[in-house]
Amino acid sequence: MNGNILIVRNDHLGDSILSLPVIPPILKHFPDSKVYFWSSATASSLIECVKGISGVLVSSDRHPDSALIKLSELNIQHAFCLRPTFSNAKTLKLAGIPSRYGTSRRLYSFLFNRRVGLKRRGGSRHEVNLNFVIVQASGVKGEPSFPEIELTEEVKNNTVEQLSKGGLAPNERYIIIHPGSAGSAREWALNHFKVLADKILDITGLVCVITGIREEAEKCMYVSGSKHINLCEMTNILSLAAIISNSELVIANSTGPLHLAVALGKKVLGLYPPVKDCTPDRWGPYGHNDWALMPELPLCSKCVPGDISNCRCMENISPDTVMKKLMTILES
Repeated sequence: MNGNILIVRNDHLGDSILSLPVIPPILKHFPDSKVYFWSSATASSLIECVKGISGVLVSSDRHPDSALIKLSELNIQHAFCLRPTFSNAKTLKLAGIPSRYGTSRRLYSFLFNRRVGLKRRGGSRHEVNLNFVIVQASGVKGEPSFPEIELTEEVKNNTVEQLSKGGLAPNERYIIIHPGSAGSAREWALNHFKVLADKILDITGLVCVITGIREEAEKCMYVSGSKHINLCEMTNILSLAAIISNSELVIANSTGPLHLAVALGKKVLGLYPPVKDCTPDRWGPYGHNDWALMPELPLCSKCVPGDISNCRCMENISPDTVMKKLMTILES
């Protein structure tokens, strides 16, 4: 086959990471093609480290002009639009890409010429498998799996130095707690995270490293207190990946760093709300749904996906329950 491959997922970090498992089957099916990834700026530096990716286009679907210019130079034969928006579909059409794969369920689906009758909401399939359905329409077979993420020695060495400045002794084992979600998911109660961090230190002796972005500084400070290492605001996506790769386990809500840890081959414990389309069936640690906890409650009628309301259903997951699950995962 002449021509190259494009994967389109230009939004949140977690969504981009859950698109990566389609890469190994694509490379196996199209061994003579180069694979490019159209990414958001948030995820681009990480995507550049993914084994098998030949190049990364960086722009959101709101500003596709730079991507359109670049696409004309790449000889793309197949484009898999894993983030179906009108702007993305239109750009692929304008770029003259011969085979444009996307959903058949949107008003603008006529812009795709390889349409797949895929329904994402209301089902029980994982996001990774839903992405792979789009790719399978080209004849790709096999099973999706995370490709290797190759971090540079410079990133790894700088991260070791950063942890040392934070108070972590060389070769000291640690667990990461990421209490925020940047508004992308429902969050477990901060006090529960704090109680859990103290329990981890008291019971296992493992240090807790607290991570987060600038907007989560107060949350991270509260959870870390005086006992734990607070690296909030001190990491970019690559240094976070390096810190995760050296950890024993990552505890987080349903958010990007959790999926990043799974992609790096690390153990995780994800905390999920009883909300339709937000459960571990759809967004859990890929291949390890047993590494997730959700309140033992019926699906919550007060909660709406994407809406951060005052509903406190996740508080029904107790720190003791999380600690017990954590020990099971660590010992597995």
